[in-house]
Amino acid sequence: MRTRIITVISVILLSSFFVSFAQEEQEKAKPTFGVKLERVVSIAFIEDKTYEDVTVEFDAASIDDIFHDGVKITVKDINKKNIYKKRFSKSYLYGFSDNTLQVGKGNVLTQVIIYKNSYGIWVMKLKEKGIY
Repeated sequence: MRTRIITVISVILLSSFFVSFAQEEQEKAKPTFGVKLERVVSIAFIEDKTYEDVTVEFDAASIDDIFHDGVKITVKDINKKNIYKKRFSKSYLYGFSDNTLQVGKGNVLTQVIIYKNSYGIWVMKLKEKGIY
């Protein structure tokens, strides 16, 4: 009985270790440089306004580009008219395995996030000073 309890406790501790390790690895992502991406988004929250059916373009500066740094973000409506255009200097573009895209300054500040919500709809949140 005693060995069974020790075995159960060991399995629980070991599994919790692997879960925490997997979560830690998921949070660690390296920034992407010199990439241009485009994503069609159903709902976009830009600062205090909401838009529907927009195209978001990301242009991450090359690591050796001395004239530009950060990520340039352009948001266009369905008629290809610019809604938002800005370069987030000293920010980086991160891509995750679940197709989530994120622009921010390391682990501290997230300025843009594009993700698929529970209904399968692509959503974008953009706040220049951070999403909280």
